[in-house]
Amino acid sequence: MVEIDAIKDYFKKLQKVINFDSTFSFANIRLVKKSKIDDIICCVYAKLPDSYKKMLKTKVDVKRYNSVLCYSVLTKLLARKFFLDKNLCMINITEANKLISSIILGIERDINSIEKLFEEHH
Repeated sequence: MVEIDAIKDYFKKLQKVINFDSTFSFANIRLVKKSKIDDIICCVYAKLPDSYKKMLKTKVDVKRYNSVLCYSVLTKLLARKFFLDKNLCMINITEANKLISSIILGIERDINSIEKLFEEHH
């Protein structure tokens, strides 16, 4: 059974860390400890069903699944390191919040669709 509520909760935690737990902020840029982000992303990834992970890797029909597309963009956004300290990520909170909100809204529908798709093919 996919723990969709747990996945959504981890995305909400990620949003809180980005918005309120930054080391430094300037305008809509936040510097957040890479380890905090990695811990939450690791938890999210552990809760995602295998079919969803395969969809993230293959990128087949990715445009059909908004949360998959947003997750891919989000991981790239969160990977931007601060040039003075590689232990900090430089995050545009406006973009990050939009992506996380889109993921939270659509991930349940996308997981269900992807699970059905993989059941049909196997």
